[in-house]
Amino acid sequence: MSYIEVKDLCFSYEEEGMVRIFDGLDLSFEKGTYNAILGRNGSGKSTLAKLLCGILQPQRGSVTVGGYSTADEDQLYKLRRSCGMIFQNPDNQIVASVVEEDVAFAPENLGIEPNEIRRRVDAALAEVGMSEYATHATHKLSGGQKQRVAIAGVLAMMPDCIIFDEATAMLDPVGRRDITAAMRRLNKEHGITVINITHYMNEAAEADRIVVLDKGEVIMDGTPREVFSHGDKLRAANLATPQITELCDMLTEAGIELPKGILHTMEAADAIENYVKGL
Repeated sequence: MSYIEVKDLCFSYEEEGMVRIFDGLDLSFEKGTYNAILGRNGSGKSTLAKLLCGILQPQRGSVTVGGYSTADEDQLYKLRRSCGMIFQNPDNQIVASVVEEDVAFAPENLGIEPNEIRRRVDAALAEVGMSEYATHATHKLSGGQKQRVAIAGVLAMMPDCIIFDEATAMLDPVGRRDITAAMRRLNKEHGITVINITHYMNEAAEADRIVVLDKGEVIMDGTPREVFSHGDKLRAANLATPQITELCDMLTEAGIELPKGILHTMEAADAIENYVKGL
């Protein structure tokens, strides 16, 4: 059984009439994997994140995370301990005026022993590179720093899975790079299951698997190379490819034959060099 199982999921919003988001969605994620979810606005990405965390409930079908059903109120407490969520705006997630107090908030509410809370707070802040800011005021932090504090707050609960719901959307390029690096490190070094919901293609290229949603359905599912090899299909869903992938596709259209699905600059440089040598 997969770590996250979505079966026959149906969900609609009753706002200005019935707006159906999912109608029989099946999807699963294995434990310890690094996943990205792409989709145009309104494709169901954020709704899916809230359903996975138990913030919303399916109207039909089931969602289980680590064996816990989101529909079982007796299991929701354990589910939310094992599956944390990072939101787009860190100001919506920070609840204390001092960094270390904010990171300690969730463990305190879980009834963790004080010495263990201290250990978890120190470890979580060190993990996201915010140890030197432990006693700083949260309102004086940059957007990227606030997002790292929010991640530390989730880490202090010692989850098995973290869902990032467009967590870099409000950050500058440096902040996005730092948060993306943190996602990769949490997955590779600590085995945390990462689900990154994003509209930045370069971020998605860092994942092991990409799921593309359109109108509540999975239209593509595969490795970054497999997904980004189909630029036409992505463009039909109002999505793009990473900039270096798009450049290589344009070169191919101009007559310079390059491999499909190139994801990184050095990979492109090697491919162009090999092409020139073959002339």
